[in-house]
Amino acid sequence: MDLSKIAKPGSSKSKMIYHEDMDNLHIGTLDKHCYFIPFEKGEDPFADRESSKRFELLNGDWKFRYFDSVIDLEDEFVGQDTDNTIPVPSNWQLHGYDIPQYTNVLYPITFEPPYVPDEVPVGVYSKTYEYSNDGLDRILVFEGVDSCMYLYVNNDFVGYSQVSHCTSEFDITPFLKEGENLITVAVLKWCDGTYLEDQDKIRLSGIFRDVYVLSRPKKRLLDYRIVTDIDTGKGSADLSFIPYGIDAHITLYDPKGNVICEEDAKDSEETRFSVRDAKFWSAECPALYSLKIECGDEVVGEYVGFRKISIDNGVVKVNDVPVKFKGVNRHDSYPDTGYYCTNEQMLRDLQLMKQHNINAVRTSHYPDSPKFYQLCDKLGLYVIDEGDMESHGCVDVYNDFKWSANNGYNGIALIASDDRFKKAILDRAESLVKRDVNRPCVLFWSLGNESGYGTNMKAAGELVKELDNTRLLHYESLHHLDDTSNAVLDVYSQMYTSPEGMQKYLENKEEKRPFILCEYCHAMGNGPGDLEDYHEVFYSNERFCGGFIWEWCDHSVILGTTPEGKIKYGYGGDFGERHNDGNFCMDALVYPDRTPHTGLLETKQVYRPVRVSKGEGRYEFEFKSFLEHVSPSDIFKCHYEVEYDGGKKDGKDISFDLKPLGKCLIELPELSEFDDKDAYVRFIFSYVEDTDYCKKGYEACFDQVRIGVSDVKENKTKAEYAQPKVSEEPLNITVDVGDVKYIFSKRFAKIISITRNGKELLQKPLEFNFFRAPTDNDSPRGDWYRAHLNDYIIKGYDTEVTSADTKAFIKQKQTFGWSMYQPFATIDVVYTFSSEGLDIHCDLEAGNKLQFLPRFGLRLFLDKNYDKVSYYGYGPYESYIDKHRADYIGNFEAKVSDMHEDYIKPQENSSHYGCTHVTVTDGDGKVSFTHENGLSFNASEYTQEELAGKRHNYELERSGFTVLCVDAYMAGVGSNSCGPMLKECYRVPLPKLTADFHMIIS
Repeated sequence: MDLSKIAKPGSSKSKMIYHEDMDNLHIGTLDKHCYFIPFEKGEDPFADRESSKRFELLNGDWKFRYFDSVIDLEDEFVGQDTDNTIPVPSNWQLHGYDIPQYTNVLYPITFEPPYVPDEVPVGVYSKTYEYSNDGLDRILVFEGVDSCMYLYVNNDFVGYSQVSHCTSEFDITPFLKEGENLITVAVLKWCDGTYLEDQDKIRLSGIFRDVYVLSRPKKRLLDYRIVTDIDTGKGSADLSFIPYGIDAHITLYDPKGNVICEEDAKDSEETRFSVRDAKFWSAECPALYSLKIECGDEVVGEYVGFRKISIDNGVVKVNDVPVKFKGVNRHDSYPDTGYYCTNEQMLRDLQLMKQHNINAVRTSHYPDSPKFYQLCDKLGLYVIDEGDMESHGCVDVYNDFKWSANNGYNGIALIASDDRFKKAILDRAESLVKRDVNRPCVLFWSLGNESGYGTNMKAAGELVKELDNTRLLHYESLHHLDDTSNAVLDVYSQMYTSPEGMQKYLENKEEKRPFILCEYCHAMGNGPGDLEDYHEVFYSNERFCGGFIWEWCDHSVILGTTPEGKIKYGYGGDFGERHNDGNFCMDALVYPDRTPHTGLLETKQVYRPVRVSKGEGRYEFEFKSFLEHVSPSDIFKCHYEVEYDGGKKDGKDISFDLKPLGKCLIELPELSEFDDKDAYVRFIFSYVEDTDYCKKGYEACFDQVRIGVSDVKENKTKAEYAQPKVSEEPLNITVDVGDVKYIFSKRFAKIISITRNGKELLQKPLEFNFFRAPTDNDSPRGDWYRAHLNDYIIKGYDTEVTSADTKAFIKQKQTFGWSMYQPFATIDVVYTFSSEGLDIHCDLEAGNKLQFLPRFGLRLFLDKNYDKVSYYGYGPYESYIDKHRADYIGNFEAKVSDMHEDYIKPQENSSHYGCTHVTVTDGDGKVSFTHENGLSFNASEYTQEELAGKRHNYELERSGFTVLCVDAYMAGVGSNSCGPMLKECYRVPLPKLTADFHMIIS
């Protein structure tokens, strides 16, 4: 709607005419330029910006009025008073106005560009500002406003701007008066830019980044450009500096604060100088030089990193060394502050990344706060800096409901060649580059995300290269509706390609560019489970330069707390949205409060900087460095310890000399004492000094190698053999062995009772278990429910009871199914009862309905007092066949109440893989399972039905039992929520399998 036609002519509302005008994206704004903060001469320009006398932060409580529709806004809304306030920065949906919406792909509005709904919500912010004419201009800066803003000072219209995650600056000096002034900002929830901001996130609105005023002289530094080049052979570096708007005097300091050189730089002219014995910047060694820029009565502090990003014969190199990006995608998302990130929040994110061996971050899918990049410079993270650009919703706009178009997903490119959007797309690319062009951490510019490829994207790429030819250009261009060349892109980028698909890329002889996975290993819920597989492929060829896990943090909004104080985290569907995408936003390596998922711990180990393998000698080990610019032996110490079944022995510190990307051998002959044990040596690497992200002694990684194999078979006690006593009735078979009595029901085809000294062990019958509470990555879950793995009907056939020597046997054919279909499984079962315990042998044949089972094992309901667990296998965290690198083989003990990974959407969790034995006890009686080839187990207060049936963790109710699941087979977890199907080798093998269980009651 054209608001000028319904508003009083000349009124403040009548000026609101640009949010549906794709030819007028910014009105009254200053030219784009690199980010910097001026200080007054004599101040420390490298101090926090808040300490500058030229910087005035306007964050805090602003007066606020919210309208469900801009139509209801008064014509003269500027100056209308209110007692309501809202913190700035923030999102108004987190303060009682409007509701959040989580949508991944689908647009939140009708697709009618450039128009948005007439009933577009609007928030009106106002704040007083004191001004005294000191001859300096006042520049009002907004670092982030979603989705667009109209600015007024006093009663005057100053300007308009959009692009939510980019900086908008206004010279408000002509509109100011002596004394008190009124700043008013009208923020619309949607504008024509909304069609280019369809990112996968919880949709929120408002002024969400810092607002401040800069006081600046009339003639001033408007912009500057820093370009570095290095000669790794000579160890030297060159620096080029160009100031715009004024002459400058520059001084360069080395990382220790020593003056390297001083130069005068003329306005708009290049000044160059060289640095000998330069320290180069990399993620592993982020050496920063300090450049002081003096311009009249202003001084600016800038950090310089001497580094080079290049492609050599299809290989991405940093400082002439091949590099692998061990990265993550990161959104600005916090459950309490929404899109607003404090310095402390950003720093915490980056410190956690570095602590977990992550070396790169993609700013998905928009530029972050300018301060974020300064932190990346300092801590050492490579950055793919991404434009505020995504039009994913076009894919559903383009297709009919049946998706009948050929290659329908190419419809994502619907506006990629639409001339109406060209100006806006180029504007976003320009904003990206011009603001962050001087940041050492930025290695790639990215045009955006999931918008398809076409002429507009090509033009944006050409603009980026015109603005900066020193970095690489990234964009995932796989989907397109025309044959526009993508040669402008420096790397070939894909998402969620399988490891096998990556290998096929190398077969394309026409494609010479490096391959990068801008998204992979979708870390939703219990996962990802294929990180190690991708690692192996990344290192199989130098043209694979790594990837970026999706994603860093779970997105959520706090709904409240339980009576016990537990935070209720909400996701799609919890806010009353028109449409939503459920918990697809809960897909990350850390919880909303930044508590690590086990997936982050897995990432840390897969991304580990040193790997250890067995050498050729009996007690020889090979250390291999995966650091590219720093010697691991310079920053880590190594200590070893030995784990063996039943014990653990501490070792010693190991001296080693390991160069970047190098190898070295060490020998530990003292390990011979473990030759006759099932033993593993664990090498632990820890930092030798404090860093910006961890303390001295912090464990960087570990590796574990098997060194001994015990020849001693499992000791089944033979001291007190008791002859089994068998009594058979029409429906039940009772077997007494010593002080243990078993009752098998022929009717229910289950062991319905196990007592020891008259005390019942089973709270429910012992049953075969095929089902698990589906993980987010369990795409076959629908088939599991259709087959009724979760509530099957069992039928027993041909029960046979025999005895031989000191054993009794019950044989039975059992089928498992429901209505409608044939059984999904048929098992020939042999139960063997003896003084050694209960042995169950199974020969299973599956029906034709399932690709694979989630598990096959036993489930026992024990008294809740059986709350202590000990085991020998992979621990201490949850572990699966494809997700156990964060764990190691050892002896572990835990309380059942602590053996639960509290995923926000409940699902299968806390299984332990590769265990040769597990015991659950109440302090008196014990239930044990053993298997020399390893089993998986889970001990929980919750049933799998409870986990599967609840949407949120805070809704879970304890069962009142200890639920023990012992699995001969447990499927891997993978990353199929948005990635390849689970590999065959991680599935429960079908159609036939054999399984054995050995249970001991004591």
